[in-house]
Amino acid sequence: MDESDQALVELKKQIKERDVQFDLLNAFINQDPSLSSDAVIVQGYKAVGKSLVVTKFLEALNIKYSRINCDECISKKILLQKCFSRFRKDSGIRHGKYSKNDYLRYGSIGENFSNLLSAVEQFMDERNYNQHHVLVLDRFDQCMESTRDLFGSFLRFREQSRIKSLTVIIIISGEVPKDVASLSIPHVYFDEYSESQIVGILQDNQLAKFGIDEIDDTPSSADFWAKYAKVIVDLFFEYTGSDLNLLKEICIRLWDRFIEPIKEGRLMVSDFIKIYKESIDLFTDDNIITNSSIRDFSTLEEEKQIDNGNVADLPLHSKFFLLASYLASYGNPRGDLQKFSKVKLVKYKRRALTSPAKIKKAHMLKTDIDNRLLSPNYVDLERILAILAVIYRNYAPSLNQSDKDELLYIDDEIVAREEKKELEKSKFTLTKNTDLNNQIATLYSLGLLSKTSSSDILGAKIRWKCNINWPTAESLAKMVNFPIAEYLIED
Repeated sequence: MDESDQALVELKKQIKERDVQFDLLNAFINQDPSLSSDAVIVQGYKAVGKSLVVTKFLEALNIKYSRINCDECISKKILLQKCFSRFRKDSGIRHGKYSKNDYLRYGSIGENFSNLLSAVEQFMDERNYNQHHVLVLDRFDQCMESTRDLFGSFLRFREQSRIKSLTVIIIISGEVPKDVASLSIPHVYFDEYSESQIVGILQDNQLAKFGIDEIDDTPSSADFWAKYAKVIVDLFFEYTGSDLNLLKEICIRLWDRFIEPIKEGRLMVSDFIKIYKESIDLFTDDNIITNSSIRDFSTLEEEKQIDNGNVADLPLHSKFFLLASYLASYGNPRGDLQKFSKVKLVKYKRRALTSPAKIKKAHMLKTDIDNRLLSPNYVDLERILAILAVIYRNYAPSLNQSDKDELLYIDDEIVAREEKKELEKSKFTLTKNTDLNNQIATLYSLGLLSKTSSSDILGAKIRWKCNINWPTAESLAKMVNFPIAEYLIED
């Protein structure tokens, strides 16, 4: 057995359930470029080990490679420029940064695929670089700009140039474009993991430890982790499927709270069943699935659970603004005129469905679903401010204190004072009395609001969305005596 075969055997021991894929890669890619395929397509569902298997295989064979994360490229031009810059860097040949002289020598690389070919050819000729090099295009189908026209060009990289020592590996999670002839190109398919395979992978790789020297790195610790991984997969596989990364994230997220009885000394490592029964509520939290791997495009931060304690200390104006943003994000804009009319505020009450047509409906419509169960929508700031002006004017304590009950209109002066209050109340505008911009920025920094902007320069407009859930909004409304539930009911 030669050195490469021995390295392949060790790889199969490290990475489970991918022996067939390792054998296929070994058949198509060799240290000798003349014995390797021009291009290889690696295809499979997300989180099934495509990138890991390819990179570990190339490292084991000691083949130089350049890996490009195509999902980080916002355009094809940046993708082509990255291919050349990473190729130069990973070749091992010393060179400086891309300077003006390099631009004059290689030209504008990102303009089209032909410029990339000529630049790579010129670089290899000038530096006499003839070693086998592999260009790995990871997540090629997830580039922000469509790469359909580049797919066939990369597959014919050798055919279109004098380069014979470069192999292209394209890793995708979708289908090959139908207009690309790929029948003669070797394919390596990655099947989805089964439930038993995922259990075995997680049990063999302990992702978290107890932090106790007497327990860590002992057989009892490994046995406890194996049982824990089995429970996680049994409970969440129906929701996560074969997404191994998501299951790993759930394992790590729940680990610290799951082993609290052991750290507190109340239970032993061998008492797994007792620990599981004590922590059964931990596995029934809906946020475990909904908040896993969900990122906000504006901040690229994981969605965080909002605690009522975070909003209780907000100033009064911020509380009302947060309630207004919740009503705007979850409410139907067609009902704004009836709910938030500035002429006369009408408390919105539910009407009984007495219409025979509504009683005979056999299917549930979108309007039948409670808005609180739907996802929040991005709305214009003007709509939030309009709702804010109405609810603050009619429910703010400072504007709704009256002497009518105590004084019982015993004096004409009191009546005149009340009329003056009503006049001031009707003319009150919150935006002129409060610096709302600073409060909006504070709510955004706390993660209570999210914003997005349009890519259209002519129609650029920032839109906002409320991030708090219904229990938080309900508790916030109780703090300021605002009947928020009445404004979320639709006809």
